[in-house]
Amino acid sequence: MNELKLPFNARLTFTLLSLILIVYIARVGSEIIIPMVFAFLVAVMLLPIASWLESIRFPRGLAAFVAVLLFVIALLGLIALVGSQMGAFVSDLPQLEKQLMGTVDNLQHWVNTRFHIDASTQMDYLEKAAMGTLGSATAFISQTFLSISSLLIFVVFVLLYSFFILYYRQLLITFLVRFFQEKHRLKLLDIIAQTRYIIKSYVSGLMIEMVVVAILNCSLLLILGVKYALLLGIMAALFNIIPYLGIFTAIIISMLVTLTTAASVVVMLQVGIALFLVHLLDSNILLPRIVGSKVKINALVTIVGVVCGSMLWGIPGMFLAIPVIAIMKITFERIDALKPWALLLGDMPAKKKPAPVVKPPEQA
Repeated sequence: MNELKLPFNARLTFTLLSLILIVYIARVGSEIIIPMVFAFLVAVMLLPIASWLESIRFPRGLAAFVAVLLFVIALLGLIALVGSQMGAFVSDLPQLEKQLMGTVDNLQHWVNTRFHIDASTQMDYLEKAAMGTLGSATAFISQTFLSISSLLIFVVFVLLYSFFILYYRQLLITFLVRFFQEKHRLKLLDIIAQTRYIIKSYVSGLMIEMVVVAILNCSLLLILGVKYALLLGIMAALFNIIPYLGIFTAIIISMLVTLTTAASVVVMLQVGIALFLVHLLDSNILLPRIVGSKVKINALVTIVGVVCGSMLWGIPGMFLAIPVIAIMKITFERIDALKPWALLLGDMPAKKKPAPVVKPPEQA
């Protein structure tokens, strides 16, 4: 049976309409999709534990429950680690704001004396900039840590979804296999296996990398005598997960907090340099060795993906951008019609050196 070949304009129209519909569904259904994607990543990360428990005669439901319980214990340990400093930091926010404005006032007086710039104009600009930056940081912290009810509900749903994904994983795979045609069965199973392997390697490596970076950050900040060293070090490690944009956001927030607590520009600069040096160490040594090159996505697509994830889902979208792009790339690589898109998402292949040309010996 001959397939109907549509003209290019019609195919382009259908493609654009499909993309618009996918983005619209992702936006409208974000309250369901975001916890499901996080739960999928958690389930893939906990799958080795659940599989090992099942291999020693644990029932599947009990194995999934124990795996999720271990994750909850680790999460509670992290919360307990930063809980005391977080409470003190939130209570000190109004005082920190006043100290920041006092520092800005001193800086304004120095600039006015040294460079003879109009004081009122300078002060208005600096006040707006400082209040806007601190206000954004305060709003983010309050939305993330003070909205206890919504955050708790989100975590509960992620844990429930993770448990059920682990428990019904065989049923989900069987559904996918039967949903597609028989001729696509092997290709589908290959996509599922590769997705599980890549995401497990990426997420597990990212967790190890985050712990190492957090230890380095906290150690350097404690050596510098920075207040809230544990909080700022762990926060910088969490933000470091967001490619390119996260570390600069963490450095700016850490420098502002240090300036308001230490009231010293030198210490503030030392904090910024220390975090940046840890980031360089992480990018050039830790990240390639721990995470490896499992997710080969080029820098342009990474930045665009993080920005689009932020526009679509906010802060969670920035964290989920890379795993989602990785899954898309794995799928595109195994579908002939979508292989050009996989090439666009991937990194540049290493150029092979041409083989040396051996000239035949000249005859005497």
